[in-house]
Amino acid sequence: MRLPKRVLVYCGALFVVGCVCTAWAASPMEEAFQLRQRGEFEKATQLLRAYLEETSPSLSPEEKRAAEFEIERMRRILLDYTLSEKDVFERIRKRVPNFTEDEFKRLEQEGHFDIQFIDGRKLYVNSSVSNLFLRVPELRARDKDRKPDLTYRKLYDHMQRVREARKLSSDFLVLPQDFAVTYTLSVKPNVVADGTVIRCWLPYVRMFPFQSDVWLLRSDPANVLIAPPEAPHRTVYLEKVARKDEPTVFSIHFIYRCWARASSVDPATIQPYRKDAPDYAYYTADRKPHLDLSNELLVKLNREIVGDETNPYLIARRIYDWIANNTIYQYAREYSTLDNISCYVASRRAGDCGQHGMLFIALCRLNGIPARWQSGWESFEYKGNNMHDWCEFYVEPYGWLPADPDMAVNFIHYGREVLTASEIRELVDFMFGSMDHFRLATNSDFGAPLIPPKQDFRSETVDFQRGEVEADGHNLYFDKWNWDMEIKPITAAEALALSSRLVPPAREGISPVPEELRTTPTQTSAERHRSDAESTSPLKVEEHQTTDTK
Repeated sequence: MRLPKRVLVYCGALFVVGCVCTAWAASPMEEAFQLRQRGEFEKATQLLRAYLEETSPSLSPEEKRAAEFEIERMRRILLDYTLSEKDVFERIRKRVPNFTEDEFKRLEQEGHFDIQFIDGRKLYVNSSVSNLFLRVPELRARDKDRKPDLTYRKLYDHMQRVREARKLSSDFLVLPQDFAVTYTLSVKPNVVADGTVIRCWLPYVRMFPFQSDVWLLRSDPANVLIAPPEAPHRTVYLEKVARKDEPTVFSIHFIYRCWARASSVDPATIQPYRKDAPDYAYYTADRKPHLDLSNELLVKLNREIVGDETNPYLIARRIYDWIANNTIYQYAREYSTLDNISCYVASRRAGDCGQHGMLFIALCRLNGIPARWQSGWESFEYKGNNMHDWCEFYVEPYGWLPADPDMAVNFIHYGREVLTASEIRELVDFMFGSMDHFRLATNSDFGAPLIPPKQDFRSETVDFQRGEVEADGHNLYFDKWNWDMEIKPITAAEALALSSRLVPPAREGISPVPEELRTTPTQTSAERHRSDAESTSPLKVEEHQTTDTK
């Protein structure tokens, strides 16, 4: 039986939770989708609950899970859209005292607000005010709280140092910087019953050539399970018993080293892909819902961007430049509430770092260019530490190269207060193929299983940066806990002093660590060097990612 196109599209949107689309189950799911699109959340929720109750014995685990997640998705959307028109207007007035109601109406008519009409209520996304100042330069200029973002100047100066260091080095990895990290996740009091075991996954350093010398110094609780160095989402897993009226606090403290990357690519030397190489198919594959390579919007946009170009490196650069010049930055609602991230930013011409990155990956893959997700945190000393996503793309014979289209967006649209036009262009060029050392990368893919697996839905179904928590087989969403990430630069001498206090095998865990909780041993420095030297070898999943030392 051939399903209607709209049913197929929706089933793709549910792929993130393992939907298996069947003819008999499509009708209530499709109806719920249409109700959600019209903002009738209560009706959609009632429909799905009745569907689960009436058909539960005959539903497969995947079908049941898909319906349950759709209910959860609507609950999450409501947490992201809580502001009234009055709320938004008053918050703008605090920053622009002479802002008028007529201006507000005009800006709304021009489409500058993210609004949903849900169950008869007009609701604005929680980031409406911040996004408005990002979208409207004239209003941003009137913001009494506006301050120049000196990060752009800091990055420009850093780029200059990277270039100079590269001239003196035969390696593309230069300017190593050590960092000390403390990550804390605190589950709110009485979220679960006294005596309940809470399971927690915290972000940890994923092994790449540009990250090394990882030492886990301490944790609370002491016993941990560290995911293998090559895990797509690298985690530290912990368990703790909740106590009445007390927060349940998990923390890890570790150090690591990050290297800047300085690549030099001659487009004339780009070679054809060896399409039978290991994992070429994986990194060029369609991955619904967020990488839907048959989507008409993406296919049409791709034709406009690429034109008649055939060189993979130059195609990737065209995609990068299009995103940089034709989209703006906006703070995002939770990724788990979006049906298709790459199409979301392509249609709205606005997005955050992960959305810009997902669009870049989708368009690269449409052209047969291997591209993959990379994410974690920024580690600028004085700006604070922000979650951040970027990408890598693969070209022969150079191997995997970094690209940060979101940074390019920010340089072009928001860097003019502290940088000249030529400096902006230099930074945009730099972030295509090279990268700074202000990174803590924890992920090499999106939407991958955690170690050990969660039993319930993840709070973040795409990325992994803040952590994940569950108890009694049920997810604890972001509103049930708080997190804090502190990343501080330290000297190499300080890093050595901290690591020298540890007794092996503390590098992969806290000593003593139960045997069943230990991960695979790390490689030697010599093995690490060989791994780096293979960066121009045929495409492989783990060619860069198997050690903790350099």
